[in-house]
Amino acid sequence: MYKAQRMLLTLLTCLCSTTLFAQINVNVEINGIDTLLEDNVRLFLSIEQQKDHALISEGRLRRLHQKAPQEISKALQPYGFYSPVIDAKLSQPSPDVWRATYSIDPGPPLPVAVFDFGLSTEMRDDPAFVSLIETLPLNTGAVFNHLNYENIKASLAKLAAERGYFDARFSEHRVEIDLKAYEARIHLHYDGGPRYRFGEVLLHQDVLAPDLLRRFIPFEIGSPYTLNQLINLQQTLNDSDYFRTVEVSPGEPQIESGEIPITVMLTPRNQHRYTLGLGYGTDTGARAKFGWERPRLNKRGHRFNTELKVSEIGYSLSAHYRVPVLNPRTDQLVYSAGVVNEKTDSSDSTVRTIGTSLNRSRGPWRESISLNYQQEEFVVADDSGNSVLLMPGVSWSRTWGGNFIHTFDGLRFDISLRGASEKIVSDTDFLQIQGGIKAITPLGQRDRVIVRGRLGGTLTEEFHQLPSSVRFFAGGAQSVRGYAYQSLGPVDDSGEVVGGKHLMSGSIEFEHSLNGKWGVAVFYDGGNAIDKFSDKLERGAGFGGRWQSPIGPVRLDVATAVSDPDHPWRLHINIGPDL
Repeated sequence: MYKAQRMLLTLLTCLCSTTLFAQINVNVEINGIDTLLEDNVRLFLSIEQQKDHALISEGRLRRLHQKAPQEISKALQPYGFYSPVIDAKLSQPSPDVWRATYSIDPGPPLPVAVFDFGLSTEMRDDPAFVSLIETLPLNTGAVFNHLNYENIKASLAKLAAERGYFDARFSEHRVEIDLKAYEARIHLHYDGGPRYRFGEVLLHQDVLAPDLLRRFIPFEIGSPYTLNQLINLQQTLNDSDYFRTVEVSPGEPQIESGEIPITVMLTPRNQHRYTLGLGYGTDTGARAKFGWERPRLNKRGHRFNTELKVSEIGYSLSAHYRVPVLNPRTDQLVYSAGVVNEKTDSSDSTVRTIGTSLNRSRGPWRESISLNYQQEEFVVADDSGNSVLLMPGVSWSRTWGGNFIHTFDGLRFDISLRGASEKIVSDTDFLQIQGGIKAITPLGQRDRVIVRGRLGGTLTEEFHQLPSSVRFFAGGAQSVRGYAYQSLGPVDDSGEVVGGKHLMSGSIEFEHSLNGKWGVAVFYDGGNAIDKFSDKLERGAGFGGRWQSPIGPVRLDVATAVSDPDHPWRLHINIGPDL
């Protein structure tokens, strides 16, 4: 019984003590230094860390306060302040409130009097290390900052690993703090040793012919090792679309040969891939899409795909046979065939095409050289016919920027040329060129301006024999909003649109992001399909909403035809990448 009473008394005492101690409130005030230094001081201060402890007492509080000047001094040293003046006060404004006040004069920062920095010969000649040296945060005369010193060491070690200096080490790394002279002396020597080179690439797969697959490797065996090239190899094989999984890993450095063997484990994709899509666009109405793809027909990397599209204005069926050529990472020869039926307010046509194209990269530019045989039945106003054209063509395009799906700052430019001659299969002569540009520029953190323009021209003496697919029309969600799809262009005597020899259109749009996913926009468009560049351009303006979907912005616009006051407001819906 006595033992139980004693345990109960002890428990009550602890509860009472906890209640008593919890009544003490401690405020810690720090003055005289900037936010960065203050944050570090608070991390070092025991009184700051323990002020809310349930068992804090006056005695413990005073002991913590006595330690504070020493802790503050240590907190300032990493930033180069070694002679601070600290005024520490502890007061009790009310019975249950204590205030610890620390007024800090950090004093003069410690300068770097000697910065003895050295790299081994091969590193000094490496452009990546040259760039790193140019941006070192410490040098003679700078304020000594221990964090910067450690960052330099970490940056050197990281870059060495990325550039193949696997035997790199610090032959000397020390900092001398001379408080009497009040200066720091840094000695930092980094010996990279030999730079390793790419060794044999072991490809574990049974998907593509080895000679074809090796053309995907973006580096030569024996070239200097870089981690970026290894990442590039991984991305290249992923982007090839032949493989479901790609694992690229470097082996152990071979000291005798100075090489790093690379192992690549590849798992093939499924033999068939199907796609199905449903949607709606103002220009097309309700639409559906079905696709079938064979990503790998043989070990030479040939592939095949076909796609069927059906909408309220028509249908299309296309097939493509693709053969990797030249550089298989970027270049391919494409054989294609298809039929497109489209009926708009201005024309009715059925186009059957068979052709081939060579698509390749020329530096940052994308080039396509094509030859297409096209047969088209068309009706445009009073013009109708059955056209046959053999059209050689060439196009170039380039995109600047980062994320092309959701772009905050970027640019796209394209230009194309095509034509036909009666002397070679075709039933009419023409030469046509067109180009376009789209620029996206940020304004602050949440706004951007989008400017686009397109210009096209046709040389021909037989315009009325040109099929509708070769004539220019304007209007629609991608052209002059406020007008129906392909409803703008020169008209005949009865007022029906017949299309134009030339095209001129442009737009400026201001977009404001509300929360990163949703946004609003206002825009002004102008343009027309014309026979002479002095002809009248139609204008449209409006506003809209934006939603950043995974496949690109969904744009819902309401626009009016400014140059035609009697024209009703139109709703335009468009989905797709920014660039």
